[in-house]
Amino acid sequence: MHRWKLLGLGLLYVLVVGLALSVTINRHQARQLFLELQQLERDRDQLNADWSRLTLEQSTRLNQVRVESRAKKELGMQKPSADSIRIIRE
Repeated sequence: MHRWKLLGLGLLYVLVVGLALSVTINRHQARQLFLELQQLERDRDQLNADWSRLTLEQSTRLNQVRVESRAKKELGMQKPSADSIRIIRE
């Protein structure tokens, strides 16, 4: 009977060590995933900022094209040739 108690105690010891290793590995993985999540959130924020900037730039350019198009059609305006441009300095 003494032998069974010793075997049970040894089995419990191995089980506790195994569970401790499992907890340690899980915590390490959780930290790694958290770091990856933070990096992905930074990337997301950067992409959102880029998207906003590009959307604003696109709307600005479309507005410039629209103004130029209306100036040509409705007012008969055109870009001056290089020969007709004069630079005046004060």
